[in-house]
Amino acid sequence: MTETLVERADLTRLVGESDLSIEIFDIPNHRLIHGRSFPIGIKPKGDLIGADLDTVLEYISSLAEKDVFNNILTQHGSILFRGFPIQEPEDLSKFTQAFKLPQIHQEVGLSGKRTTYAGGNVKTANEEPPDVKFYYHNEYGRSAHFPGVLFFFSQVVPESGGQTPLLSTIELYDRLREETPEFVDTLIDKGIIGRQYYPAKEDPESQTIGWNWQDSYGFTINPEDSLEEKRRKVEEVLKTRLQAEAEWQPNDALHVIQRLPAFRRIASTDQIVPFNGLGGVYGRQRDRQALKPPHRGIDGGIHLPTTYGDGSKIPQEYLEKLLSISDDIGFLVPWEEGDVAIVDNYTVQHARSPWVGKRSLLVSLWDGHERFLSV
Repeated sequence: MTETLVERADLTRLVGESDLSIEIFDIPNHRLIHGRSFPIGIKPKGDLIGADLDTVLEYISSLAEKDVFNNILTQHGSILFRGFPIQEPEDLSKFTQAFKLPQIHQEVGLSGKRTTYAGGNVKTANEEPPDVKFYYHNEYGRSAHFPGVLFFFSQVVPESGGQTPLLSTIELYDRLREETPEFVDTLIDKGIIGRQYYPAKEDPESQTIGWNWQDSYGFTINPEDSLEEKRRKVEEVLKTRLQAEAEWQPNDALHVIQRLPAFRRIASTDQIVPFNGLGGVYGRQRDRQALKPPHRGIDGGIHLPTTYGDGSKIPQEYLEKLLSISDDIGFLVPWEEGDVAIVDNYTVQHARSPWVGKRSLLVSLWDGHERFLSV
């Protein structure tokens, strides 16, 4: 039985033959990982073709109650929905709620420019200029507080470029284990220390880069608070929500220090996967010529390195190998307007391709049902 036939049989088993109003479609150049398509495509079938949004939402909700999509995400990592009536941020907001995930994810430590729509659960993807490349990373992979499921909505497709690259961290683990076993063993043994730079809200740099420590962590700060009290409240958020440390700088900037494992074990499958921001941090540092202290790049920003958990430097050849493997196994989502991709943040990393023309990509972050265990 071919790969597609096996997956169609799985879908029929999960949904039920009499209630099958969706079907699998083949996504060109998809990857095959442990015998499963990555990503898998789903489109309407039968009476659902051309149906209004309310009808679609009712059907999606009925399948969510059977854990259909949780099962598919566990097996395939990502689902590309095509041909559904999603046009506006409000449509996406309703669509995400139909999947009955535990709750909307609250971002703690935002370090990117976003605009919020539709009651708070739909936002723009990072609003940096279109020529800026983002390297592969798990969303909030440098944090102890991260979403489980991501929704990406292609509202407007640019003239060229702008695909959202995805990679399976299951495949990434296989390749890293095969080609750099000593790197994997060291990361598992030592863990990592992530460092992020946040300027003060009053610093003009905060307007340039789009974030600051007060807005990112100061949820309990009052306007009349002294600087000492503001810092205390931020430190409390870091300690209780992220198990992170604060290092205050002479210019009132903040370095957030996060000690984390570099690999985790998926509770439902026992699969070991990398979960971190190593590639994203290093690629950005390298592009901005900020690899050496004080790590200020040609863009004027501070790009702090990630180190091994004992504070020692991660050899550059390992990081270059990580980027090389990531590029080799990545998949570029061939966006069409109205597409929605659902991504399991535990087993999938994403990136960003530069583009030409107008582009609108919206996101929604949710807490999921999956759990991590220690390796």
